[in-house]
Formats: sequence, C-alpha cells, structure tokens
Amino acid sequence: MMSVHSREGRPAREFYIQWHIVERCNLRCIHCYQNNFSSPDIPDKKILEIANIIDKTLSTWRRKGRVSLTGGEPFLRADLLIKLLDFFESSSNVYWVAILTNGTLISEEDARQLKKYKKLREMQVSLDGGAAESNDAVRGKGTFNRIVETIMMLKRYRFPTSIMFTLQKRNEDQVPRIIELARRLGVDALKIERVTPISKGALDDVWIEPGELKEIYKYISEEKKRLKDSLQIRTSRPLWVLIDENLGGFCPAGFGTLTILHDGTVLPCRRLPIPIGNIFAEGLYEIWYTSEVLWQLRDKKQLKGKCRNCEYLHKCGGCRAIAYAVTGDFMAEDPQCTRHTKEELV
Repeated sequence: MMSVHSREGRPAREFYIQWHIVERCNLRCIHCYQNNFSSPDIPDKKILEIANIIDKTLSTWRRKGRVSLTGGEPFLRADLLIKLLDFFESSSNVYWVAILTNGTLISEEDARQLKKYKKLREMQVSLDGGAAESNDAVRGKGTFNRIVETIMMLKRYRFPTSIMFTLQKRNEDQVPRIIELARRLGVDALKIERVTPISKGALDDVWIEPGELKEIYKYISEEKKRLKDSLQIRTSRPLWVLIDENLGGFCPAGFGTLTILHDGTVLPCRRLPIPIGNIFAEGLYEIWYTSEVLWQLRDKKQLKGKCRNCEYLHKCGGCRAIAYAVTGDFMAEDPQCTRHTKEELV
C-alpha cells in the first residue's frame, strides 16, 4: 500500500500522472467517458510547458513520478509522443512512462522509434472482448483484428505490453475469453476495470449488479491463482478485498495521483470529472494543496454509507468515480459493494 501523509496533504512517495495529451480520437467506444472529440490540439510549446511543470513539481516535492501518456488517441500525434519521451528520458524525476492506446494506429515505424526509450515501461492496449463480435460491438467494426495484430507486433518488439479490459454488462460473458486470449498473446499483464457510467441514464447499458460483480471477481481471482506463472492479472482496485484480503487497494485520488487533460485542466481522476484547477493558471503545487475536493477525498471519515465504518476502509474505500457517476456524490458509498454494515446484519 502506498505511503501517504494525508494530514499535511503531502503526496505519496511515488506520484502518478495520467496525461491526456490530445482529445481527438479515431474511435467512438460506446462506454467512453469522453464526450467531446473535436477540441483542437494546443501548441506543442504549451504541451512541453506542462511536461516541465510536472518535472519541476516532482523535484519540489522530492518525489519520483510515473506518467501515462494517453488521449483521445495519442498516436494521432506520434510526433508529439516522441518529443515527450525525449523530455522524460532526460528527467531525473520521472522514472517510468507508459502509453495508453486503442491500438489501431501504431505502425512498425512507430514501434522502431519507441524502442530506444528506456523509460517507456508499458504499452497498454484496450481490448473489450475475447472475440471480434464482442469487442467490435463496443469499440467499432474491424477493431478486434487490428488491436490483436498490434499486440502481436508490440510483443515482437519486446515491449512490456498490457491489455485493458473494461468490464460492463455488454461484455461480462467475455471474461473467460479475454483471460485466455491474454494468455495466448503472451502479454505481461491483464487489467480488468469496472466501467464508470458516464451518466445515470447510461446505467442500463453497462451496469453489473453488485452480487453478479462479486461472482465475476471470484472467478477472476481463481484464474489469477491458476495462471500466476503465465499471466499477471492485476487486481489492485477497490472491492477486490471483499474476495481476498490480499487483493485490492484503496482509491489513490487525493493521495498520489492527478489527471491532466489536453488543455491543462486538472482532475482528481479521469473518471471523476470534477475540474479542480488548470495547470497553466495555478500549477500542480497550488492545486494539490488548495483543492477542497482533494482535501475531502483525503479525509476518509467524510465517506458516507457503508464505506464510512467498513473494516476494510484502510484497504478499499470504494471507487469515488463510480459513486459520483451513480449518485452525484463522490463521497457516497460504492454502489457495487456487497459488504453489509453491522446495522444491516442485526
């Protein structure tokens, strides 16, 4: 578990930034939390200014940083990715960089250029089904084959490669198939994340009931044990502790992570769409110490419902983004939790 200094607001020993360098995307995945794809890119000079602010803030905090570069689709600006990787390669504060991509635009030439960067530690590719029919229903016709070809290419070039599978009602039956596909492709890790509904109105299309989700998590946990020598299935998010006390982790929003959008807007988490400032106006340092939203997130005593008095509060705390999407209150209990309070058991 990460070390935090919530009383002083000091960030965790390691700080993670998810940076959406562009908003444009070539796909329109039906569960995507982004609803605007037309905003123009900001000048490269301003993008590099953001990189410099990140680097200087980490230096001021005396913290090491991890940065994920994403979008939109970051390979719409492969040239910009190269500029940013050049910058972070020479940074003494950022030691780890990942690229989060939909996997449909990466060329062999891109792979050859990226191979020289020692700090590029992960290529995460999104895939939402273990077969073309299920994935393409979510991500668009023809995407499954292109994504699988990309993963195979990345493995040929020996990039550390992971698959991101967004678990939702539409593809819950695909869990066994995506696990088997990830194993056969030889990826380094499979991440299975609960979908965050973009609005209450979208619940019917994506929502998995708590009891059903728990059964799915049980299955994944068993597969994780069975395949421990051949596939890493990452289970570090809230609610996993309900399956096994050795799994899961609490929401890091407010403690060791921030999201930066393409225009400099800062969020606690990309799935928690509450702007808390702009990096060009306030800088990361001021935002971190003055945002009321971040201070609320740090105070677990302010959590509501069953999360507040749960024995697993220190290891879980529920997903604040899902709570916000469903209830409109980011401090509400996690609506997919199956844990009963003592009062409910009486």
